[in-house]
Amino acid sequence: MTGLGTLLRLVARRSRWFYAAWVLALTVVVPATAAAYETIIEPGNAQLLIATMTNNPIMRAMLGPPFDLTTAGGFTVWRVGTFVAAMAAVMAVLGVVRSTRAEEEDGRTELLRSGSVDRHAPLVAGLAVAVVAGAVLGLLVAGSMTAVGQPLGGSLAFGAGITLVTAVFAGVGAVAVQLTASARTARSLGLWTVAAAYTLRAVADGSAQGSTLRSAAWASPVQWMALARPYAQERWWVLLLPVVLAVLLAGAAVLLESRRDHGSGVWAARPGPARAAASLSSTGGLARRLHRGQLLGWGSGLVLLALALGSLSTSFADMLEQAPQLRVVLQQMGGGAEQLVDAFFVAMLSIVSVVVAVLAVQLFSRLAREEERGHAELLLSTAPGRGRLLASHLVIAALAPALLLVLVGAVLALNQARTQGDWSLVARVAGAGAALAPGGLVVLGIAVLLHGWAPRLAALTWVVVAWSLLMVWVGAILSLPDWLVGLTPWAPLPQLPVDPMDWTAVLGMLALAAGLTALGAWGYRRRDI
Repeated sequence: MTGLGTLLRLVARRSRWFYAAWVLALTVVVPATAAAYETIIEPGNAQLLIATMTNNPIMRAMLGPPFDLTTAGGFTVWRVGTFVAAMAAVMAVLGVVRSTRAEEEDGRTELLRSGSVDRHAPLVAGLAVAVVAGAVLGLLVAGSMTAVGQPLGGSLAFGAGITLVTAVFAGVGAVAVQLTASARTARSLGLWTVAAAYTLRAVADGSAQGSTLRSAAWASPVQWMALARPYAQERWWVLLLPVVLAVLLAGAAVLLESRRDHGSGVWAARPGPARAAASLSSTGGLARRLHRGQLLGWGSGLVLLALALGSLSTSFADMLEQAPQLRVVLQQMGGGAEQLVDAFFVAMLSIVSVVVAVLAVQLFSRLAREEERGHAELLLSTAPGRGRLLASHLVIAALAPALLLVLVGAVLALNQARTQGDWSLVARVAGAGAALAPGGLVVLGIAVLLHGWAPRLAALTWVVVAWSLLMVWVGAILSLPDWLVGLTPWAPLPQLPVDPMDWTAVLGMLALAAGLTALGAWGYRRRDI
C-alpha cells in the first residue's frame, strides 16, 4: 500500500502522547489491584464469595461475573478487568477518529493524498496504530501481572483479551468515521457503541440466573475478555470472537471508504432550510443548536443506564453477611455507608458525577474547535463580542451536565422508592447528585482557565478527569493514602445520604469554580484568537 509506512510514522508521532497517557494510566490499575488482594479477600472464603457474588445482581452488574476469587489474578480480572477493557475501547475509538476523520476534516488528509499515497493508507495507518497501542497495553498488563506472581497463562489471556477488545473498538471507530461527516459525530457514535456494549453487559450480568437475558452478555464485546476466564481455566476459543469481529469491522471500514466522497460520510447530511430559524440569530441560539445532538445522546444514554442499574437496587438483602470483605469494598466505594443500598447510590453517583464532567468539558471544547475552523473569527467580526461568544458555550456546559446529574440521581432511585413506598427517596438521591455537581463545575473552570490563558495545555483538564475516575473506581481498594485519594474536585463534597449536608464545602467549591471561570474569561478576552 503506497505511503503506508510514512503515514504509520506520522500517526504514531502525532498521537504518541495521547496513547502513552491512556496506556500508562490503565496499566497502573491492574497490578495495583492485584497487590491489594490479600487485604481484601481471604482465600479460604473465596468459594463462598464466588457463590454469593454469582447470585447477587448488583455486584454482577457493577463488576461482572466472578469466576475465581481464590487468586489475585482472578480477583483482579473481576474487580477491574471489564473497566480496563471498556476504557481501552474508549481509547481506541477516540484515537482512530483523531487520526482519520479529524485529519480529513481539517484538510490535512487531502494534502497527503495529493502526493503518492494510497486512498486507504490514512485509514489503515490510524487503525494499525490504535491496535498497536492496544497490543502494548495488553503486553504491559500481562507482564505486570506475571511480575506480581500470577500464572503466565492467565496473564497472557488477560492481556490478549484487552488487546483484542481494543482492536474491535478501533474497528468501530473506523466504521463510525465512514458513516458520518464530522469527527464530533463519529466520536459520539463510537462512544455510544461503547456505552451500549457496557450497559448490555451490566443488564445481562445483573439478570436472573438461567434467564435468556443473562446469555446476552455474549453479545457485548467489552465482556469477551472476562468470558475467556483468565486465571480460571482459560477458554482461549472465546478470543476468536473479537478477532473475527475486528477483521470484519476493519474490512467494512475500508469498503465503506471506497464508496464515499472525500470529506463526506455514507450518511448524507440533510440539507438545511432555505431560511435560518430566528433562534440562530444569536450566539446562544447557535450554541444550543451545535450542542443539541450531543446533549440528547448523552442524556438518553445516562438515563437508560440509570434505569437499568436502578432496577437492580431492590435486590439487596443480607447476601453479604457472610462476606464481610466484599461488604467493606462496597462500603468503601459508597463512602462508608452502613446500608448497602445507600452505598450503591453513593458509588453510582460518584462515577456518574465524573462522567458528566466529561460531558461538560466536551461541550466547552466545542468553542476551541470553532476557533480552529475559523468560525469563531467570523462571529467575532459581527456584533457579538468575546464575552457573549464564551458565555454561549459556557452556560450550556455548566447547566446541562449539572441538571443531568440530578436527573440521573432521581431515575436511579425510582425502583427503590416504588418498592419501599417512600417517594421522598427520589428527591434525596437527586439532591445527592446536586451536591456533587460543584466538582464538575470546578473541572469546567479548569478547562476555561486553560482555554483563556494556555490553550495548548487544554489536555491537562483530561488528566484531572482521568485521575478522578481512577480514584472513584479503584482508589478505595488500593489502600492509598487518604490525601492522595482526596486529590479530586469531588473529595471535599458531601456524599449524601451517607454524609450530612456540608454547605461550606459546596459553596466553597462553587466559589472556586466561579473564580477559575472568571480568571479564564479574563484571559480569553485578552489573548489572540
